[in-house]
Amino acid sequence: MRLYKTELYKLCHKKFFVLGSVCMLLALTFLFCQRVAATRTTINGIEYHGYEAVMADKEITKEFTGVLTDDTIQQIAQKYGFPQRVVQYYGFSDSNFLNKFVATYASDGYLNDWDNYRIATRTVPLTESGLGGLSERTGEDIWFAYYGEWGSYPEWYFLGMIMVSIVLLCVISTVFSVEEQSNTKSLLFTTKEGPAKDTHAKVAAAFTLAMGLWLSVTVFSLLLYGIVYGTDSFGCLANLVVDFSEPLISFRMLLAETMFFSMLGILELCAIALCVSAYCRSTFHSVAVCALCWTVSLLEPMIIQGIAQILLASSLEQSTLYLCSLILFPFQLMIYTAPLYLIHDAIVSELDAVSANMGINAYCIISLLAAAVTLLCIFLAYQRYRKR
Repeated sequence: MRLYKTELYKLCHKKFFVLGSVCMLLALTFLFCQRVAATRTTINGIEYHGYEAVMADKEITKEFTGVLTDDTIQQIAQKYGFPQRVVQYYGFSDSNFLNKFVATYASDGYLNDWDNYRIATRTVPLTESGLGGLSERTGEDIWFAYYGEWGSYPEWYFLGMIMVSIVLLCVISTVFSVEEQSNTKSLLFTTKEGPAKDTHAKVAAAFTLAMGLWLSVTVFSLLLYGIVYGTDSFGCLANLVVDFSEPLISFRMLLAETMFFSMLGILELCAIALCVSAYCRSTFHSVAVCALCWTVSLLEPMIIQGIAQILLASSLEQSTLYLCSLILFPFQLMIYTAPLYLIHDAIVSELDAVSANMGINAYCIISLLAAAVTLLCIFLAYQRYRKR
């Protein structure tokens, strides 16, 4: 325990970790405040801006929170009407959360672009709208509540995980290599604890730091969005809150799955950084190699996509193309296993599409592969550091 506390203390007191963590939280807070400040709403001819607009929209939505019905749609349309003005690059300029929702999902109007729209004149029954289709596919009624800018949360959270990854790469990638560079490894191995306990302490401290950073950003982000926008939207469909391309699950489940995969990505990145650090003799090399391993996964989809385009252009028979797709499929799964893709905001929708197209449970496969890579990297780091 003494060694573990010492190693954790060393990691937490590195200047880059302290400065990086503070800058990360400040940057995320600034971006969040900018999004809140950009909010505006119009209720009964009165225009609200920023935080005041969010509170106003939350207040008028409380009356209609619950199961969405045709009667609810009619009441909203009668009370707040339909948006009438469309502004370039912005959309409806005289709307609030309620009448914008009705105009978008349950009316005869549409807004494809600022020069391709039609002002709504009447509501349409839920069964004739896209909402009715969602209800039929789920077999349940649609829950309606104020969700505000929760739709931007996955992208904002992804940015936070990128920052966490950068801090981890620069801090954890030097855990083992710094001992080689400073020639203190042999001295550490002569203590009464020995090489085994020293290695265990370093690995435990590194993963504690990784989990601490992940948990800090996750809790911090949920608190920010929850305090401002509320949590009533957790029962809404993810398709409504975020995008229609999302899986047909609740927004609460989407958040849980996104955070689970981001945690896997951070832990896997930590294990890879430890493995690289154990094989390097200088901190510069270990940081450089870790950064390369982290970013090289961006090239893999381009390579596979290029191969697929070549195969499609070669006019091969359908059976041959199917066989090639089966061969490329494991490589596609390995792409999703990379830390940079596990923390991506679109990982859940991507895996849902793979599961639907291939008839497999991509969620379990990716989770098991990520866990296997993590354990393998820890084992290699442990063996390498002890033997050198």
